[in-house]
Amino acid sequence: CMNLSAPFLMQVPPFKAVFTETMPLVDFLFGNETEARTWAETESWDTTDVAFIATRLSLIPSAKSRKRTVVITQGCDPTIVAINGHVTEYPVLTLPKEKLVDTNGAGDAYVGGFLAGLVKGKSIEECCKAGAYAAAEIVQRSGCTFPPRPDFKL
Repeated sequence: CMNLSAPFLMQVPPFKAVFTETMPLVDFLFGNETEARTWAETESWDTTDVAFIATRLSLIPSAKSRKRTVVITQGCDPTIVAINGHVTEYPVLTLPKEKLVDTNGAGDAYVGGFLAGLVKGKSIEECCKAGAYAAAEIVQRSGCTFPPRPDFKL
């Protein structure tokens, strides 16, 4: 599992080299649309189409027999999941603007929810629902906090 984490990491050659060297070992790759576009730019892919970028990322040769799953979040737009070149979009929970308090940690919360579903053996669709729930919860509070008892059940 690897997260693209921040666009600047792909723009600094020594950091990008670590991503490039590690990519063949990655089963699950996470990022947001800005990070995906930055990867494409640093690879000279000449595209800003996030679904296409996710597809290409999923097809980077793997050192494992398992196909890489690429999960790209896009804020309030659907999450893009690419597996072995096949793209599926999954909806996110849309919140009214007045409920948005702090978007810091939304991507990390999404990844946490997704991985919680994954370790429980859930489908990619259910993992995306868990990720969307976690992200929607975190953006409604200042700082990275959750309610005492989450409503979501895996």
